Amino acid sequence: MAEEDFLSLTHRLPSLSFEAPLSEEEKTFTQNIRIRAWARTVCGCAHAAFYCRLLTAFRCKLLEEAHFPNSWLAKYKILKSNRGCLKIGVLGCGNFGKQLVYSFLQLTELTAGCISVSTRRPETLSDLTDLGIQCFYDNRRLAASVDVMFLCCLPSQLFAVSSQIRGSIPKTCIVYSLVTAVPAARLRNFLAHGSIVRPHYSFNEQNPWSKLWETGRSPLTALQVQEVIEVTSPFKETGLSCVDLKWFEEVLYSVLNFSYLLKVPHGLMVGMLNDLLFGPSEGVEAIDSPVLFSSESFINASCVQSLSLSSPFPWFDLSSVSLRNTPLTKFFSLHPRLQHHLSFVYRMSMLKKKHLNGTDECCGH
Repeated sequence: MAEEDFLSLTHRLPSLSFEAPLSEEEKTFTQNIRIRAWARTVCGCAHAAFYCRLLTAFRCKLLEEAHFPNSWLAKYKILKSNRGCLKIGVLGCGNFGKQLVYSFLQLTELTAGCISVSTRRPETLSDLTDLGIQCFYDNRRLAASVDVMFLCCLPSQLFAVSSQIRGSIPKTCIVYSLVTAVPAARLRNFLAHGSIVRPHYSFNEQNPWSKLWETGRSPLTALQVQEVIEVTSPFKETGLSCVDLKWFEEVLYSVLNFSYLLKVPHGLMVGMLNDLLFGPSEGVEAIDSPVLFSSESFINASCVQSLSLSSPFPWFDLSSVSLRNTPLTKFFSLHPRLQHHLSFVYRMSMLKKKHLNGTDECCGH
């Protein structure tokens, strides 16, 4: 008998349901776990998609508008790699990993040719391979070949996975860990790699996750709803956001690391970030005259003075960013209204429809 047939037979027989032996307290506890798991999947997919959107926008802006000494070389480095497309790897493709892949396809400019998946049972992912996504089981190969690697394995599998890929991750690769139970410092030791972005999620009773979960939407469907996008915003007031603002610091410093590799002058890089995050946009919620980033927003004044006009930002150890206060931490604390503006930018980015240009190339190049 098929599973759905069995469920239909027991639909009106509550004594045969999974939760029948549970007390009311246990049922409440079980439901809270389900809600938190659903909320974490929704937030994880939304923030990963926003991150990829920001990286793609930076690369496209560099290709189309930036001019500086040897800028042709930076553009060549981007274009020679997968025809300019940001290369994304997903390590581990269970339920969460699969939702993440579909989120990239639906919520970002990434195409199937930009995404690779390494999982223990690639033969079960025919729905993804049919879309043109490379699915295989070779964690070392994945780690060595992508710009951003999303870790989606179970915490119990992390040590074995780390042993496989340790030493194979190039310095240029950003490891985006969705194994949130493992701190960044420990993950750095496992991987011998410091370029790690790790969101820290927390959910409290003030957030309307229970109400949203009861709608029965899948995580991917939920991210088509404006109310859900607003709730996932990482720029809400302290206590209401589902992710620590430190996550966005790590995101911005990781973008600066890409600019270091491409030798983009620090002043030009700051200007590009300001254009991306504070440029003209539709809507009245954005701050009319926001305080813009400067080089001192990211590094201390003495370090800025040591840089020439043509020098890029220094390389940042992202795992350290999550553990200590940075100049960017101070910048955000001095300008709290920026969170309102960035929340607006986040919502507009997530609500923006994907451009279907029929190519596998970044920005149509």
